[in-house]
Amino acid sequence: MKQRLIFIFGFLILSVLTLDSCYYDNRDDLVPLLTDSLVTFAGDIKPFIAGSCADGASCHATGSNWPVLESYTQIVNNIDRIRVRAIEEKTMPQAGPANEDQLDKLSRWIESGTPDN
Repeated sequence: MKQRLIFIFGFLILSVLTLDSCYYDNRDDLVPLLTDSLVTFAGDIKPFIAGSCADGASCHATGSNWPVLESYTQIVNNIDRIRVRAIEEKTMPQAGPANEDQLDKLSRWIESGTPDN
């Protein structure tokens, strides 16, 4: 009887240790792929601003009365105002607020320090 209790107790301890070590998280869920979260100035931000804010007939093109937003430096120099108008107030671009994907990318780019990539 004593041997049987020792066997059961040992089996229970071994089972707990074994089952506790099993962990079934998906690596991609734990560490998102960099390509999923990487927002680039050249690939995401500049085309968005150029198409929505700084094309030839828009408010922020060369020759307008508003701040010109055609280069990286011009955009970064106005980033606080861009954040307020586009992301917080959603009053920019003038044609109407950008879609959520564009605003999310803009927000992530600003949060990452506005890299020139």
